[in-house]
Amino acid sequence: MGLNGRVIEEQRNYFIVDTIKSAIRCSIRGSLKKNRVRVCTGDIVTIDITNQDTGEGVITAIKERTSFLKRPALANLTQILFVNTYKHPSLDTEALDRFLFAAEVYQVPAVIIFNKTDLLSPQEWESLDVTASYYKKIGYRILFTSAKKMTGIDDLKGICRNEVSACTGLSGVGKSTLLSCLFPEIDFKTANVSGASGRGTHTTTSISLHPFESGYLADTPGFSFVEIPPVDEIDVVNYFPELEAATGKCRFNNCIHNGEPGCEVQELININEILSSRREHYLKIFNEEKARRQKFR
Repeated sequence: MGLNGRVIEEQRNYFIVDTIKSAIRCSIRGSLKKNRVRVCTGDIVTIDITNQDTGEGVITAIKERTSFLKRPALANLTQILFVNTYKHPSLDTEALDRFLFAAEVYQVPAVIIFNKTDLLSPQEWESLDVTASYYKKIGYRILFTSAKKMTGIDDLKGICRNEVSACTGLSGVGKSTLLSCLFPEIDFKTANVSGASGRGTHTTTSISLHPFESGYLADTPGFSFVEIPPVDEIDVVNYFPELEAATGKCRFNNCIHNGEPGCEVQELININEILSSRREHYLKIFNEEKARRQKFR
């Protein structure tokens, strides 16, 4: 009888599968290889133990996925944690909005983390609070942390409990340091922020799922995590919650919210109900998706 488990690490020729018994090093059954079945970190699989003494087995089947991201390849996430900083490096709202767009497309709930809050002056805190309040208003969960001061770490643990989470963010925001607060026994690679660019250097090179309080937490390499997924340009608005809420209220049915007469989004921007930067970033993604469609028509 097969044993169920979750793939927690993918290597060149084998996978590590976490089971109720132990972590098992597994290859893939020939029939799965023949059918070119893609196994990746996060997959729920069925395995047969081939060598009890050495802890080896073979993956015989893969359960249907609840979610899947191609780059990096991660399956069955229940939430994504996006780490940002207000300064050092400065908050990149375009990167934030592109990330949130991708999370909406993949239908994985996003949590926005603002780290390094110990660096903020009272005035900077006030400015950050305005930004954070807006994203909270449109439906995103917000968390403030300082790995240096260990503030917000208990809240972070609570958010990750019983969830399968991925932690990502631009380089230099302290993502690896935050993970070290949750996993002090693991030596996560970190790098200083460059004085010239204000950014750090990418330090994570592979994906592993780390068991954490009845759940798992993944550290994702690079920033390909927020690579824009392909959708029809007319559907882009559906992945910006506050813009979607205004759909159908414009004077023209084909309004794309780019300054057309009677545009409801523009009216809401005028009264500060919608951030103009959100509309700007939506339009940029709209045009990228349009160009992609025309290129591959």
